[in-house]
Amino acid sequence: MLLSPPPPPRGFRGEAERIPHPSLGTGALVWLVRHGRVTAPDVAYGDSDVPLSEEGLSQTEAVARSMASQPVEHVRSSPLQRARRLGEAVARAAGSTLQLDDRLKELHRGDWQGLTRLEYAERWAHERVNYWDAPLTWRAHGGESEEELVARAWPALVEATEMARGAVGVLTAHRQVIRGLTAAAIGVAPGASHRMELDPAHGVLLRDAVGGWILERTNAPAPGSPHAAEPPDGPPEDVVTQLR
Repeated sequence: MLLSPPPPPRGFRGEAERIPHPSLGTGALVWLVRHGRVTAPDVAYGDSDVPLSEEGLSQTEAVARSMASQPVEHVRSSPLQRARRLGEAVARAAGSTLQLDDRLKELHRGDWQGLTRLEYAERWAHERVNYWDAPLTWRAHGGESEEELVARAWPALVEATEMARGAVGVLTAHRQVIRGLTAAAIGVAPGASHRMELDPAHGVLLRDAVGGWILERTNAPAPGSPHAAEPPDGPPEDVVTQLR
């Protein structure tokens, strides 16, 4: 289910540039991996604790196998079971530590949480103009804004990067959390970041470089292995530039 806002209205002038969050310069690679498919794909479940489907459980084990040979120093996970199962599997396969972190829970969708696909689309249609007027701070559903989401989740990314000790760190989390953190790291406007694809059990790879974060991989289906449609040295240029 697509849980992104609708395209901007006619005449939209575009968003202001977003300043990237500073890097630590450790050289660490950090995978941000989305959980597998769940049992409620047609509901706006937000931070409700919905379980993985059978397909999602298989995807979880496949991701863990792909990471088994990586020098993973630290795994940090949302405590919601769909992401926690992934964190546990990756830590087990890589022989690494695991830490559960409430700050990595999915976006709280307020009054919209639990709506069906049709109801959700109707709410978005009503709020379309208001959202694009202030996408970082919009929270008409009574839940969290993107600004609030990034403020709570960013320290978890920083701590995981520090604990990776210049090797590899892994965050197992949710689509909106990963989208928000990636956009904040490399400086992508919130609306534009909704064009970034992130399928279930796929990952984004960030490098904590001196002078700024670098987006190394996007929507990788097996985080420890090369993407069949992606060069081994990183995403095609248009994958990155389309987010600008």
